[in-house]
Amino acid sequence: MLLRKEDMHPVQQRAVTKLYESDAVQAVIPMGGGKTVICMTAIRELIDDRHIRCSVGLAPNRVAKSVWPREPDDWEHLRDNMRVAVVNGNEAERLAVLASDADVYMVPLHFIPWFVDWLKKQPLDSKFFDHLFVDESSKLKAPRGTWGKKLQGISRRWKIKWWLTGTPRPNGYVDQFRPLAILTGGKVWGTPLFDVWREKHFMRTDYEGYNWEIRPEHEARLIKKIASVTFTIDPADLPRRDTPNIIPVWVDLPPDAMKVYKEMETKMVAKFGDDIAALAANRGVATGKLCQIAQGFLYADDGTVKDIHTVKYDTLIEMDDQLAGDPAVYVYGFTSDLNLMQDAWPGFPYLGGGVSDAQATQYEDDWNTRKLPRLGLHPGSAAHGLNLQRGGNQMIIYDLPWSPELYDQIIRRIDRPGQSGQVFVHLILARGTIDEVKFNRVVERMSDQDAFRAYLRKI
Repeated sequence: MLLRKEDMHPVQQRAVTKLYESDAVQAVIPMGGGKTVICMTAIRELIDDRHIRCSVGLAPNRVAKSVWPREPDDWEHLRDNMRVAVVNGNEAERLAVLASDADVYMVPLHFIPWFVDWLKKQPLDSKFFDHLFVDESSKLKAPRGTWGKKLQGISRRWKIKWWLTGTPRPNGYVDQFRPLAILTGGKVWGTPLFDVWREKHFMRTDYEGYNWEIRPEHEARLIKKIASVTFTIDPADLPRRDTPNIIPVWVDLPPDAMKVYKEMETKMVAKFGDDIAALAANRGVATGKLCQIAQGFLYADDGTVKDIHTVKYDTLIEMDDQLAGDPAVYVYGFTSDLNLMQDAWPGFPYLGGGVSDAQATQYEDDWNTRKLPRLGLHPGSAAHGLNLQRGGNQMIIYDLPWSPELYDQIIRRIDRPGQSGQVFVHLILARGTIDEVKFNRVVERMSDQDAFRAYLRKI
């Protein structure tokens, strides 16, 4: 069933209006706050009212290639009324996309240097300079980063610019320099030069000049400048539902990984080149191997672990960036999943195998007193009596369990009396894999047979 524009919450409707009326603005919208549909609706209205001909969007790779192209499918006012083209592939393929007719042209962030060089050759009245938005603008925070510098060089050519982010300053005020310098052409700071700005508002705390602190008398001044071009949706203003907000995040396995997956699915064997890494003795074993491949690895028959892809991991890191310090519970299934999280975040605390009761109690207490930005959770440790509702309202399920009862129990660790915010549960799922069967069975509550039939109809 399609959602209607009227289904958007009043605070989201107000955000649409704010974007529509702004030539240069930074929108701070928390994860799960409907950032994509808010921005897309405002773009649609600008196009309908002939203020712009099209929009250019810069976003992280997955967001550009998967989130934006699929968002219109969920909304009645966008489904047949918003053409999203992704600038991707080799140069010839990218140029072909730019030559096509679309409402929104999504450009992955890593193409910024190439895209800016291409834009410099376009006339000033090109439709590509009508409107620019950056989804996850905090990715441009590095004051000396190549992407930001390249973009700032031509930023004044755009008539309208919107920055979308979950937090304006994840690591301090310095993170705001480059994004707002690009957004306003340096006007908000009075200079487009980072070193000049830093010398004015900060002081060195060491002889070498590696560490800087804001001058106390300048903090209020910087806050005022940031506020002058920023509007924020407070998480408390978002719609509060009686049930958790379940958000599937679908990813696509690369072709090489999908080839390994299909061989295991059809022939119950996994090959790397001519070598057989794993041979499943029966369908049950094969199903376990399919789950591993969907996660990005394979436990080979010789006892080694074969790395197959990083799509889910890359998405996890990207989502963690979007949270920007907002606490979240990370649900893992395999030891290899946990190892990746520990590599990404040294000292990563978790509740699972190998953690003593005393340490688990300490982690639970630290989480509920907001001392931990992240907490790992294995489904086997999500027993009754584990209370995590006071430490945060975000959960990312990296590996969806098979059991509906276990799934419910996991979510109830944060969705219980004492939880002050709307609970958001993000599921990282691989499209076209066993994850679809698990999703249908666990989330959609189909029977085993119906879940498998639904999966077969798609392959």
